[in-house]
Amino acid sequence: MNFLEKDLEEIIFNADNSSLHEKGLPIFGKKIRQLKIGGYGVADIVSYEKIGSVIYIVVYELKKDKIGISAFLQALGYARGIQRYLENRDVSFDFKIGITLIGKTFDKNSTYCYLRDVIRDFIGEDMYRDFLNNFTYEYGFDGIQFTNHGEYYNSRELWTN
Repeated sequence: MNFLEKDLEEIIFNADNSSLHEKGLPIFGKKIRQLKIGGYGVADIVSYEKIGSVIYIVVYELKKDKIGISAFLQALGYARGIQRYLENRDVSFDFKIGITLIGKTFDKNSTYCYLRDVIRDFIGEDMYRDFLNNFTYEYGFDGIQFTNHGEYYNSRELWTN
């Protein structure tokens, strides 16, 4: 079976959030698919939920193959479009926007794999909730399973004591 990006989108959008969480993909709140974001493009899936006085929005960029810097930059454009939309409407609530990339493989061969952890260290844990997450999927006989990727470092680090 040739598994396509639209198949991945179909599964994630139609599954209930608790089932996705059991399969390794934490999604919270309400999901919207194929969200048109003005001149910024069309996001595969966007979720949102209110926690306290803050609306948390997550842009999900799906790839049938590898996720890396190009997928991140694409999703970053969507996140910026959502941010600009809300700012121009002078919304009366606080919001935070995050990005989750999902694909068959994760780019460990470029410096992209360090981005998540570096961003967390720069902005701190309090601001970090869901800012950037990377998941790979496996689709097989037992359905779909997701794996979170983070905490990468250069295996050739040369530190002297």
